[in-house]
Amino acid sequence: MNNAPLNIGTEKWLKEPALREVMNALVADGGNAKIVGGAVRDALHNIFWKKKRKIGDIDIASELTPQQNIERLETAGIKVIPTGIDYGTVTAVIDKKHFEITTLRRDVATDGRHADVEFTDDWAEDAKRRDFTINAFYLDLDGTVYDPLGGFEDLKKAKIRFIGNAKERIKEDALRILRLFRFSSEFEVGGVDEEGLLASVELKSMIRDLSGERIWQEFQKIILSKRAIQALPILSAVGLLDEILPHHENYGKFLKYVKREKKLGLRNPLGRLSMLLPRDENKIKEMSSHLRLSNNQRDQLFRFADDYHKHDLRSKTLRRVIYQYGKDVVIHNLIRFGSLDEKTFLYINDYNVPVLPYTGKDLMAEGWKAGPEMGAELKRRVQVWIDADFTVTHH
Repeated sequence: MNNAPLNIGTEKWLKEPALREVMNALVADGGNAKIVGGAVRDALHNIFWKKKRKIGDIDIASELTPQQNIERLETAGIKVIPTGIDYGTVTAVIDKKHFEITTLRRDVATDGRHADVEFTDDWAEDAKRRDFTINAFYLDLDGTVYDPLGGFEDLKKAKIRFIGNAKERIKEDALRILRLFRFSSEFEVGGVDEEGLLASVELKSMIRDLSGERIWQEFQKIILSKRAIQALPILSAVGLLDEILPHHENYGKFLKYVKREKKLGLRNPLGRLSMLLPRDENKIKEMSSHLRLSNNQRDQLFRFADDYHKHDLRSKTLRRVIYQYGKDVVIHNLIRFGSLDEKTFLYINDYNVPVLPYTGKDLMAEGWKAGPEMGAELKRRVQVWIDADFTVTHH
């Protein structure tokens, strides 16, 4: 395995006790395991581009079989969960931190959604089954970086390049089409790898066979990325947006919304998604089902699409609409209308929504009987309370 021309042993996250305990259990008699993938990629990216990307989940690749990994970890007193043992993956849990450990693998059959794999002890074979060269770095606990497929040079150029033949990689898993755009957006590159883009366009219909959960997982990252306003026009121009989000609206409103959000340091995935959807309940329901959104997420999209009239920004008016619609809806619509400044945002964010001082029990204690008349009286009192800017406590 080729060493990359640097050592990152001074990285603070490599000193984390939980990580070291897991790794030491696996490499007790040699270099059986290495950190792999995103954590290594992001650490290198931070060094080259002077960024501060947070190191997220730490994944580990191992020469050992899943059962051997389990035995070594349990011998060291570390809890192990067989999260995906058929695919060679177990999860070590220590100090509430989770580390996925996967035995080296190679694909023997694929259908565009998942792969049949067999275990191997060949690190190069394991690297070749990954998607992009920048995701095929391996790292020893001492900070030595291994780069079997030339990802080091690609990372320095901020180039997102498929490993091997782009079409073959996509046919193995069509989600890689979205991942190409996701990484290109996240890493702020000047453009998408040409071979990868052409292959993605040619095979774009394969996206239809992916589960909604997987599509939303990646698409959400694209629309939240720093280069979202560059990515969406490309996705639209090459027809990929039609596959990801059928019946979407023109991305013009989305671009304006994102620019306004950025000025306030905000990133609301459902707010951004709503700018790509028709303001039609049936279409929203259809798209929510397509992306397998939760009921809460779907209902939030409904609220964003409800009729909401522009209003002045006096504090009293703001308090009324916040009570009526909720903070998220008010913030969303003010961004949509282009009328949310930092001062107004902070006011809304810090505002304590009042609690209704009347209930049906209060009226019944006064002698009212349950029924339409009591309901009308309660409604009247609530309106008096709202009209008095939530200060009236008598009737």
